[in-house]
Amino acid sequence: MQIDPAALSRADSASTSIPSSKSAAPSASATQKSTKALISVPRLDLEPIYTELKAAIGDNWAEYKQSTALFLLGHLNQSEFASRVDPIICADPKTEHLHNNFICAIIGNLTRDLPDHGVASWVSANDKPTVVSKPVSGDAAEQRLKAEVMQLPPRDRRRIKAIPEPDPSEVVRNELEEYHQAKQIKLPSQVPASAGGLNKTNWELEIRKRYAQPLASETGEFPDAESIHARMIPICYEESVVSGAGFPCAEFMAIATETFVKEVLSTVFARTRSNGPSGTINGMVTRKYRRQLEREELAYTRGEIVKDSATGLLPVEAKEAATRQPLGVRDIRLALELGGGLLGHNPLVVDQIMGGYAKDELEAERQDRMDTVVDGVHEDPRPSCADEMEIDEAGWEWEGGTPADREQLGSLLDECLSMAA
Repeated sequence: MQIDPAALSRADSASTSIPSSKSAAPSASATQKSTKALISVPRLDLEPIYTELKAAIGDNWAEYKQSTALFLLGHLNQSEFASRVDPIICADPKTEHLHNNFICAIIGNLTRDLPDHGVASWVSANDKPTVVSKPVSGDAAEQRLKAEVMQLPPRDRRRIKAIPEPDPSEVVRNELEEYHQAKQIKLPSQVPASAGGLNKTNWELEIRKRYAQPLASETGEFPDAESIHARMIPICYEESVVSGAGFPCAEFMAIATETFVKEVLSTVFARTRSNGPSGTINGMVTRKYRRQLEREELAYTRGEIVKDSATGLLPVEAKEAATRQPLGVRDIRLALELGGGLLGHNPLVVDQIMGGYAKDELEAERQDRMDTVVDGVHEDPRPSCADEMEIDEAGWEWEGGTPADREQLGSLLDECLSMAA
């Protein structure tokens, strides 16, 4: 059989051959795609393993479930998880085997088909996660809120609209962090030079003026409003409160300081002094002094005696005032020991008073030490160049025991050693 070459080069044959090649290409690609489709891998059935494990564990299922959940979330390490779960699952080899199968099945399902949405039907109601219902906002609530907003003045509505909505992605800051940030000192904002040159204040120089002011304990004078105001201005600059200290504020602080000192002194006088002048509040009065004071008051009303022109006191009051000792650290310490609340908001001052020396107490203690050293030198006949270790061990005795007691203790120890031998 011979083929005509001209028939192979005809236009109709060429036109028909091209579509046939185009139609064959999609069919081949579809067949290739169908062969590369993903193979579905069924999931492992956890229902029988779950049921057997829950029945084997019994009453400890809640603790087992909680411990496993905390371990998977990273709240427990391996040792903590083992300390909780080992007493439950290791008591019986069968329970341990079921636990291992259950964990392996869960891990195996991670590489298989996705599970159905929701909780499995065979999970008991006790193990299902609790779903928190969202608040329902109906049309009535929205209309009521809209009516309340529309009743506000236009200025308040504009202010509410200007408040930016909180970003839900922003992490809530800790209260301790906010408190720490609030206490950080920031210098006042500098005014640009274009505003008239108002930024020429040297804040560091103003702050240093606080430490240049003399203290009241150094000058020995009670602080007045001017000195308090001169100290408050640098403190305000240091705390970034510009122009925060006015002179009326300093006057108020001076009055408050004077009132506080008067209250403390009156409390100390009432707790440590007796037989005060007439009109003293909460003062201790002896019976003899009270009787004499009543007699002199009656005599003064009759005109038989007169009060002192300088102090305005009766003779018995002037006599007590002349013999009364001034206040000291010992009196303040006694007032603090009798009752608290006197200087409770100044713990450093209280510790200094309670732990310090009273008047002439330090000198008396030093004198006692010097007398003890001198007596020891006169009584000790040994030379001063003796060994330090021998001096330390010379006084190694039984405190409170006599030589007879030490001999009795030695004989008792000898008897114990002889019985042991």
